Amino acid sequence: MKNTLKKIGKIILWIIAVIVILLLLVTGYIWIKSPGKAQPITDAQGQVIPGSISTIEKVMLGGVEQYLIIRGADSTKPVMLFLHGGPGSPEYPFIRTTNPDLEKDFVMVYWEQRGAGKSYSKDLDVKSMTLAQMISDTRELSQMLSARFGQEKIYLMGHSWGSFLGILTSYQHPELFHAYFGIGQVCDQYRGEMVSFEWVKEQAKANNDEKSLKKLSAMTFPDTLASIDTWINHLMYERLYVSKFGGGVTREVTGMWPVVKLIFTTKEYTLGDKIKYMKGSMFSLRYLMPDVLNTNLSEKIDSMQVPVYIFQGKYDYQTPYIVAKDFFEQLKAPVKEFYTFENSAHSPVMEEIEKFNSLVLEKVQSDSLLQLVEH
Repeated sequence: MKNTLKKIGKIILWIIAVIVILLLLVTGYIWIKSPGKAQPITDAQGQVIPGSISTIEKVMLGGVEQYLIIRGADSTKPVMLFLHGGPGSPEYPFIRTTNPDLEKDFVMVYWEQRGAGKSYSKDLDVKSMTLAQMISDTRELSQMLSARFGQEKIYLMGHSWGSFLGILTSYQHPELFHAYFGIGQVCDQYRGEMVSFEWVKEQAKANNDEKSLKKLSAMTFPDTLASIDTWINHLMYERLYVSKFGGGVTREVTGMWPVVKLIFTTKEYTLGDKIKYMKGSMFSLRYLMPDVLNTNLSEKIDSMQVPVYIFQGKYDYQTPYIVAKDFFEQLKAPVKEFYTFENSAHSPVMEEIEKFNSLVLEKVQSDSLLQLVEH
């Protein structure tokens, strides 16, 4: 009996030792991948490209320290301010992996917004987490970038929550921007959530997924007076099915691991940045999502003074295609285009990269030609 107990004890100790070693190896790997420093932009031979820019910068916006990751193969190219989604989910880790070619044609400014990513702080006053303040931060940053790079105007690109923030900012401050690019355009998100919820139930039926259908049928769609806690619970659960049926962040990604992996291998983040990434995401969602859910942009914006280009995935059921298309149809703008991405869900910028990049560059080049004619 004693020998048996000894053997069991040795096995337990061996298992514990293996687990500890694995944890140390994983921690060490993440630590190595977390210098928190800007990585140079290099050519095919690994040499730093002359005239390129790659920096991590801390700026003051609205009295709060916030971070920028700025990258471009040519620092004289047009500036593109990228507004990430969420709210509270910086997308540099994903863009740098899926679509770094944007940096060939633009000085890409990846802003980690107030309360998100590198800009998250537990000391941030929650009273400052308002839509009005976020628009003010965007305006202030845009002016700062124009002055720094010696460009009269910059380009504004927003994805998901960033498209909501972006179109409102360019609506209120058109003098700052050449054009606005919206990806996975938010416009009437309450309606969008209803469309999304009905779609996942339809998909469960079509796929004879009785287990999913039973769970979805047991869910109650939040009403217009629902608390943010009710909405967060609904969204966290419902999005699992949106992703499962190919209407999520991308058509292919159906779990969290690929997302987590990209965040934890981003060298521009320190280990601390990576740990607080999720804290910032949940923090921002809590305070900014109510405005997203309670705002119908069709009632607030009927015309724009800058060109508007919307890029929408056919299979997007986070910001559903039909809702974005309806908003676009009623919108007036000096120039407007709506582009359907037949093989994308919520992120054409990461899913149909060549088509996306060529369209953006085409619009910027036509805009530049127009400016030459006007001058």
